[in-house]
Amino acid sequence: MIDALLSLATPWALAFGAAVVFAAYTLRGATGFGAGVVAIPLLTLVLPLTVVIPVITALGIIASLGQSVQEIRHVDWRALRGLALPSAFGLTLGLWLFASLDHALLLKAFASFIIAYGLWSFVPHPLAVRLPPQLLAAAAGSAGGLVATLFGGMAGPFYVIYLRALALDKRRFRASISSMVLCLGMVRAGAYGSLGLYDTRAIAALLLFAPVMALAMLAGDRWHARLDQASFERIVALLLVLSGGALLLK
Repeated sequence: MIDALLSLATPWALAFGAAVVFAAYTLRGATGFGAGVVAIPLLTLVLPLTVVIPVITALGIIASLGQSVQEIRHVDWRALRGLALPSAFGLTLGLWLFASLDHALLLKAFASFIIAYGLWSFVPHPLAVRLPPQLLAAAAGSAGGLVATLFGGMAGPFYVIYLRALALDKRRFRASISSMVLCLGMVRAGAYGSLGLYDTRAIAALLLFAPVMALAMLAGDRWHARLDQASFERIVALLLVLSGGALLLK
């Protein structure tokens, strides 16, 4: 396993990766989403995208499982049912594109997407919350499933728009989005496995980052009550723009 890790990156790059995972999953523990938004673009600076995607997917499943089981009684199941079919459509399309596109092109597309999303995040979006719930669920589910499968995560922000429009309280919101991310992640993990992405390199990286993720989730759960959501969103948006620019220049 050590040889597999060293074939991926230098020890310093792996240490950077562990720090990224800790920061990302501290945020995830506090909010119920956001790990992929932070971790994927930054990890892709030091690790191959084809390793980052299955590893973050598996970490997301582990994180969501613990959080979902702990707060299952707070999940808004009617809200999640509205996302199910659109997400399945987006997932199927995303898997087909992921298997078909050249990985270098996929990386450039990913970098462009996160820069655009980061810039978009700085602007208020009052229109989205005024759309009919059925239309909003269809749009958020399809986009979330597509982006999550194509780029290994980052569906959370799309689901956030929909769930916030339903005016869920903080605890029901976190429980609901964590459960949705869990279901989507389990399907994606099976799909990535069918493509052979869980090789020795991905397994070695997963074993390295899993304990870091577990500690970060505990830290995030303690931070949950004191979270300043507006500051969090501004920091994430800035990270997206910076990391996307670095990926384009990579």
